[in-house]
Amino acid sequence: MDMKSATWRISDARQDLCSTISDSLDISPLVSRVLVNRGITTPEQADLFLSAKLGDLHNPFLMKDMQKAVGRIVQAVKNKENICIYGDYDVDGVTSTTIMVDFLKSVQARVSYYIPSRISEGYGLTPEAIGKIRQDRVSLIITVDCGVSDYEAVTYAQAEGIDVIVTDHHMIPENPAPAYAVLNPRQPGCEFPFKGLAGVGVAFNVLMALRKALREEGMWQDDSEPNLRQYLDLVAVGTIADIAPMIGENRILVKSGLEVLAEGKRPGISALKTVCGLSSGVVSASMVAYRLAPRLNAPGRIADASLSVQLLLSDDVEAARALAEQIDETNNRRQQVERKILSAAKAQLKEEEVPEAIVLASPEWQPGVVGLCASRLSEEFFRPAILIAVDEGRGEGRGSARSVDGFDIYDAIKRCRENLIAFGGHKGAAGLTVAADRIDGFRSAFNAIVRDDFAGQELTPTLAIDAEIPLNQLSTGVMEEIENLEPFGPANPEPVFSSYDIKFYSSMVVGNGHLKLKIREEGQFYDAIGFNMAARYALQDEKIRLAFVPQFNFFRGERTIQLNLKDIKSM
Repeated sequence: MDMKSATWRISDARQDLCSTISDSLDISPLVSRVLVNRGITTPEQADLFLSAKLGDLHNPFLMKDMQKAVGRIVQAVKNKENICIYGDYDVDGVTSTTIMVDFLKSVQARVSYYIPSRISEGYGLTPEAIGKIRQDRVSLIITVDCGVSDYEAVTYAQAEGIDVIVTDHHMIPENPAPAYAVLNPRQPGCEFPFKGLAGVGVAFNVLMALRKALREEGMWQDDSEPNLRQYLDLVAVGTIADIAPMIGENRILVKSGLEVLAEGKRPGISALKTVCGLSSGVVSASMVAYRLAPRLNAPGRIADASLSVQLLLSDDVEAARALAEQIDETNNRRQQVERKILSAAKAQLKEEEVPEAIVLASPEWQPGVVGLCASRLSEEFFRPAILIAVDEGRGEGRGSARSVDGFDIYDAIKRCRENLIAFGGHKGAAGLTVAADRIDGFRSAFNAIVRDDFAGQELTPTLAIDAEIPLNQLSTGVMEEIENLEPFGPANPEPVFSSYDIKFYSSMVVGNGHLKLKIREEGQFYDAIGFNMAARYALQDEKIRLAFVPQFNFFRGERTIQLNLKDIKSM
């Protein structure tokens, strides 16, 4: 069960396109090649990508139902109706809830929020939750990061005299919820050009449209109109955490949002950065993904997601600090639970050869953590992975699915729907509910689909290489141009390069199983670090090739270029 060795796939970008972009924008040929590899084929597209500014955002009223939705919200604000923001318990849902609640409070709306318990209520809008919300005489529910699949619940709400506006970004089901208005760029007939928004991106577009509508209603006669830039830190966090494609609208929002994050003006974010050990200054997308987001996610996984909303809404420094510490402790407990589930899942796999797809279930697993473990198994064995937490009292299991490149796991699950109670998601990740006595049938059907789709091909990871280069191409100027390609993420990954045959000067194991190399090429030395790679490589005095991401390393005030290793091949 060792991690699979990757097949390197070196791009063959068209040299004429690379030269045209390089000459037109006065950037290095290497960086222009990276841009072409990302599907950017003209100087105009490259300039738009590199400059990425808020003024380039699309008109939010291009989104289907936006005018109708905003009109209803303005009516609710003016008539002092009770509005409830119905969120989701992950980071995307938490940040979406926060910006909607905060903005509506700033315009003196009567607003509350409701986030279901992952453990006792599950995902999405439910009739039971609406029953609770109705007691507060709510006449308008606005969902964020959920709702498009909740046909029964929305129908019930409308019958009870509660209008529902759905804001969501998930795949549109065959029978979408019959809401008063549905805001989702994926829905048929929606002219909004960018389809890859996270839930918080959809919510932010609502705020842009709503502010314009309220301005036209004469809401602000002085200089009190809210500056929506203040919400971009949360838009960035939610977008990064939801692994949304880092291009187009998302790139603009995240790039600007990281600047707001670095300013640290929001007490909750400042407190969270402190418990994460992040100093003031630049915050990268990877810092959000690996430091901030897991902590904001933790309460929704094993406790109460409203803790994270309370933190992000807090305007009191001391209260924010206490909440951040509580959330950090919750994250520590989440890590312990994750390790136990992952160990148990691997123990199940040891009983047989790893199949085409990993579908495992246990009554001892927590539903809030199985998705993380499915993701780790998928990465390690390069298999679609589904882990199901079984509730024996209810006689059903709730599962989380994670995919591999080139396999649409949502579509595969959809093709097994006769075995399921409910499901939803997208190509890379999905959730499902299944009766306990149908788990074996679902496993068989899902494995058959994976087996047929790959038609006997071995499931092997590939490593996309942007270019094979001599290391001396990595000048300080080129490195600064590479930095300008940030923020990195899906559809805009960190550039990966490979070396020609080189010899290593020395190697050692550092930290907890990390491989550190000193490389020599044409008389010049370079440092390379391979995180968690020590056990994979027993290097001798031999020639090797490296696949790596070049990065600046700062140590004692000195900036040097370091190679972050992704793979090594012995020659």
